[in-house]
Amino acid sequence: MTLTAKEYALLEFLARNTGRVVGRAEIAEHVWDETFDPFSNLIEVYVNRVRRKIDAESSKPLLHTRRGAGYFFGLLKDSGISEAGDESSVPRHRSRTASPLRKNHA
Repeated sequence: MTLTAKEYALLEFLARNTGRVVGRAEIAEHVWDETFDPFSNLIEVYVNRVRRKIDAESSKPLLHTRRGAGYFFGLLKDSGISEAGDESSVPRHRSRTASPLRKNHA
């Protein structure tokens, strides 16, 4: 497995915080510089890259997404964090139907 410098920095930060949920702001502060755009999806892109690389041949994923909170590095059974909140293994598909709360602008 080969990691870029930024992927390595992200993985190192997450590994140093094994067992706790780390939010986007904390990741941005420790892995990126002060010019990081908080509205960018760069963190998600890098988390997905690292996830694909480290979990490629593992039967138990190590990098998990905790919706609304951040990212968790470690095995879930040892974490005390419920798998119900983990979205790393849930397929993400957008519905093709309009949401009942959205107006259809046709």
